[in-house]
Amino acid sequence: MIETERLRLRRWDNSDIHQIHLLLADPDVMQFSETGALSAHDQMTWLQHVRTQQPKSALPGCVAIERRKDNRVIGYVSLLQDLARVQSRDVEIGFRLMRSVWGRGYAIEAAYGLIHATPLGGSFDRIVGIVDPANRRSVQVLKNLG
Repeated sequence: MIETERLRLRRWDNSDIHQIHLLLADPDVMQFSETGALSAHDQMTWLQHVRTQQPKSALPGCVAIERRKDNRVIGYVSLLQDLARVQSRDVEIGFRLMRSVWGRGYAIEAAYGLIHATPLGGSFDRIVGIVDPANRRSVQVLKNLG
């Protein structure tokens, strides 16, 4: 588990499905995803996948972003190396947050927390973000992350 000033980054648990539904079923949140909003069945499949996903390196994979003040899951952040998406010495940062918390700096705080707590060592050259240029909010987060 990783803690920042306002957030806790932790592994997923089956009970998270009740909170993550608000994220994965929201068409605005999922607008730029490859799948669009997910059905209840697809949400459970997604949660099972991220719970059982074992990165092939020291990377954390996809972790829940939980707000410390109320223990509410508000999204996720990930550091992954999917060679179908990135080059062999790159790591991809990803994040998705509930619409109700957009614009409060949580994505940047979670991404910084995960990056700084992950020992990347000499194994990787870059951390990259893959984003649709029309997704202005995510573009801005990536710019702020550098």
